[in-house]
Amino acid sequence: MRKENAALAGYITKGYAQECASLADAAAFLKVDAKVVEETMSAYNKAVETGKDELFGRTHLSVSLAEGPFYLLKVTPSIHHTMGGLKIDKQAHVLNEDGEIIQGLYAAGEVTGGIHGANRIGGNAVTDIIVFGRIAGQTAAAEVK
Repeated sequence: MRKENAALAGYITKGYAQECASLADAAAFLKVDAKVVEETMSAYNKAVETGKDELFGRTHLSVSLAEGPFYLLKVTPSIHHTMGGLKIDKQAHVLNEDGEIIQGLYAAGEVTGGIHGANRIGGNAVTDIIVFGRIAGQTAAAEVK
C-alpha cells in the first residue's frame, strides 16, 4: 500500500500517520488493550467475510483487515463550513442590520452569509471566495479613489 500511495508515505514521514506491522503494534502505539483491538478486528473481518455486520448494521464491508501492515491516522473533528455570517451586497459591501452599507467594510468567503442559501454544494465555497474576493478588492479600490 505504501509503495502505491505517495501521499501516505508523506504522511508517515511528517508524523501524521503511523505504520504498524501488526495489530499488537497498533494497540501499543495507541496505548490501548491489544486483546480488545484483536477482538474488534476479528469481529470486523467476520462481518466482511459473511456480509453481515451484527454490531453496526453496515452493508458495504468489502475490505478485510486481517493482515498488516496497518496505517493509523489521527482523526479529530473540525469545522468544515459554517452557514451564516455577514450580509453583503453584490459589490461585497458589508450591510448593517437595516440593510445599509457599512462604509469601508467589505467581505468575501465563509465569513459572509446567505450566498449558498439553505445548504451549500461541495466546492461552491471556492467559487464564492474567488468571485467575491475579487469583487471586494475591486470595489474597495474604486471607492478609495
